[in-house]
Amino acid sequence: MDNMAFLDKLNLQQRQVCVNEGNILLKACPGSGKTRTLIYKLAYSVEKYITSQKLNIAITYTHRATDEIKERIEKIDIPADKVWVGTIHQFCLEFIIRPYTMYNERLRKGYHIIDDYVKKQYADKIRKELEIGSKYDNPFENPKIFEKYKAKLITEKEIDFDDILSISYDLVNQNKFIAENIAGIMRTILVDEYQDTNELQYKILSSIVKCNKNIQVTFVGDTDQAIYGGLGGVAKTCDELQREFGVKFQEKRLVGCYRSTRRIIDYYSHFQLQSVKIDAISDIKDEKGRLVYDNTINKFELFERIACIVNKELSRGVQEKEICIIAPQWWLLFPLSKKIKELLPNVKFDAPEITPIKYAPMNVFYLIAKLLFTEPGRKIYLRKKIASEIIEIIINEYKICLSEKIDSYKVLKIINSICASDKDGVAYLQEAVNVFLSELYIDLKLELRLQKAYKDFISMIQDRVRKNNLSTDVDTFKQCFKEKEGVVINTFHGVKGEEYTTVIAFGILNGYIPHWKTIINKAHVYREAETKKLLYVICSRAKKNLYLFSERGHTTKREKLLEPTDEIAIIDYEYDDLEGV
Repeated sequence: MDNMAFLDKLNLQQRQVCVNEGNILLKACPGSGKTRTLIYKLAYSVEKYITSQKLNIAITYTHRATDEIKERIEKIDIPADKVWVGTIHQFCLEFIIRPYTMYNERLRKGYHIIDDYVKKQYADKIRKELEIGSKYDNPFENPKIFEKYKAKLITEKEIDFDDILSISYDLVNQNKFIAENIAGIMRTILVDEYQDTNELQYKILSSIVKCNKNIQVTFVGDTDQAIYGGLGGVAKTCDELQREFGVKFQEKRLVGCYRSTRRIIDYYSHFQLQSVKIDAISDIKDEKGRLVYDNTINKFELFERIACIVNKELSRGVQEKEICIIAPQWWLLFPLSKKIKELLPNVKFDAPEITPIKYAPMNVFYLIAKLLFTEPGRKIYLRKKIASEIIEIIINEYKICLSEKIDSYKVLKIINSICASDKDGVAYLQEAVNVFLSELYIDLKLELRLQKAYKDFISMIQDRVRKNNLSTDVDTFKQCFKEKEGVVINTFHGVKGEEYTTVIAFGILNGYIPHWKTIINKAHVYREAETKKLLYVICSRAKKNLYLFSERGHTTKREKLLEPTDEIAIIDYEYDDLEGV
């Protein structure tokens, strides 16, 4: 079939997975084309059943992965209305909670999803009320704080991210017809990075599949990249999936790496927990590249060394977007980001920045701000989706009746026509929100829950501005939503699933990787496994060049020097000359 021409772009393993209509557990090594296979399997299902109205679902672990899959699907040019892509929380909201709110006592009179800012505010307030010290890194580890927090959410008619999953599970299990209705509109469910799926997420999906065993289920991932075990991620076996879902699963593998040189593959293969041979089949497989490990440099010299490496890589013809600098945690990256921009003023960076507005895609006021501070003429399709989401939240979460004339076009027309007069970003936003709500005939004095959410949102912005001494001009607010480009600066966890010609990683130290919590609370065999998996993810991001640093000079609270991560130190690595860097 001509409309299946995209299958010609796949190798035999990938193609066999795409056309297989059974349930599959697909284990894929780094660079084997698992995302491409997932996308083309979606496309195959759409094209083969082109007259069907059933949906083909792809569930991702991050919003970044969602955006990537959506962009790549658009390029294949398959009907967008036959495919749905999003995180498990988005899936639960769109298919379970919003359509069936009335069947949950807690939600039926309205609800609001709170973010981490409000969650922390509640925790701090409760801790003070109970006169409990700050002994816990996570205050919710204290059962008294946790119990009072949960009661507070019910009183305020609010839910958090964990509630989205637990309420969804209750809905599909206590009301079987809900699971049956959802199952009836779906043809395929594909789960990316399945090793990061927790037990409750498996149970939500299995409740749906058990109602329609004709749904094709595909789990895609790599157990050696299971770096979210601390958050409950479980990499189930084929037998475990069969017991959970009540259907037969076939295990398939993608073993060839189209990404990296043989040298890079041989290096990160040392960190595998399951010894599976990875074939190097990329066009650059025989190139030597650079493989550098430095455990002698002082932390005060590190940033200049990294800047020199970036400069050297750019002079060799590596594009900015093909260079990535990573560390275990954000607090290590913020000073690096600031310093390297000073050292390389002519280089663009896709770097972490503390901005007045924090990313919160489920907050209606965040979405309004995103439309307000981005160009009206760009990405109309995306702006329409955001406008539709705003309407959904107002109607379904806050139970506010809107005029039938209010649709996504009307929302965009109102936003695009707002000409707030104030040059201060906070005041500009407040003025614009007031105009917007007025045009929708929404009175905050009457809608108290929406009023509280609005106050929390503005308070969060003001706190971030004050604590980080941020500018509040309108241009600064526009930067919150501006698409970044250039050398990527991110965390080890943040680049999972991505690939770069050159990867520069630092902070490879006991206490950071593995984290002190893991060192103190877990058995040695667990610590070693978790560390190897993270090192495997870090090193397998590189196509050709890999620079690793266990810099000297970091100390514990008791002034004891941190040592290089044990698992990297015992590897028989090769140290290359930095060639004048």
